Amino acid sequence: MDLNNIIILSITLLSLLFIFKKFNLLIDNIDFSDHKKIGAQNKSPIILGGIYLTFSMVFLAPDIYNFLKIICILTLLLGLSSDRNYLSNPLIRLILQILILFIFIYYENLNIRSVSINFFDSFLSIKIVNIFFTLFCFAILMNGSNFLDGLNGLLSGYYLIVLGSLIYLNFSSEEIKLVHYDLINLIFMIILIFFILNIFGLIYLGDSGSYVISMIIGYLLIKESQNNLNISPYYIVLLLWYPAFENLFSLVRRSYKKKNISEADKLHLHQLIFRYLKQKKIINEKVINSSTALLILICNLPLFVVANINYSHTKTLVFVIFLYVIFYLFFYIYLISFFRKIL
Repeated sequence: MDLNNIIILSITLLSLLFIFKKFNLLIDNIDFSDHKKIGAQNKSPIILGGIYLTFSMVFLAPDIYNFLKIICILTLLLGLSSDRNYLSNPLIRLILQILILFIFIYYENLNIRSVSINFFDSFLSIKIVNIFFTLFCFAILMNGSNFLDGLNGLLSGYYLIVLGSLIYLNFSSEEIKLVHYDLINLIFMIILIFFILNIFGLIYLGDSGSYVISMIIGYLLIKESQNNLNISPYYIVLLLWYPAFENLFSLVRRSYKKKNISEADKLHLHQLIFRYLKQKKIINEKVINSSTALLILICNLPLFVVANINYSHTKTLVFVIFLYVIFYLFFYIYLISFFRKIL
């Protein structure tokens, strides 16, 4: 890691934090978002993540990423309008998100080259189909990431592990060389410095930060998948399984129960785990928010270890994803049953 960059990023984040606290800027109103009330201990959280991430990208990333910087700024503005409740209509917000993603995907020629299913791959060979499928995957990832931003350090910590996996893969495998390694390394440092303050609840990502961080991660993973044919598409799926599955499962669950999918959901897995630990009084209430996030991250670590060992073995990766989905569903059902018994 470049020491100069670390110093610059640290000074940038601390300066922004000081300025925003001094003038009471972007104090998050958790009344706008019920799912973020879970475990909220800081009564005046500063939603600084998106601004810090975008600011760092704009000034530190090389000029070859200028279009990515523009998309970061547009995504930031969209997220801030949601954070401040200026754009409260979820449908309009989704339409604007899709428009930004369509421009991004088309201009950067982002595509998902394969899902290792011949029938489906034949459709992906059609450019417009591939664009919309890639757009769908981005939208699932970005909104699923936003769902996870309810516990201190959960989302930023998760993406630290994702980037750490890529960095490890770059050094551990002779046949994999990451074309965008320098940017991956930079983003890792940006998120790591943010994570340190985020885990203590001093600053939050908010919708703006969740959108920006997941959009950048999605971009990097697709680009590296395009440039390294030895990487199985399910390596990428495995790295992103948690936020993506959280979103898909939430959509299916609420649709089945005929609930409005645009309304805030208080039944995400991390929220249930938090309530369970709080109910059982397993962890001191002062640190339960961050501790729950760290526990979930630790539970995901074996998945990333397997992913990096078997990055090119599609069948193994699919099997491991299947096991984690089963584990997720089993644990989710257990927690739901637990709360039904005590209510």
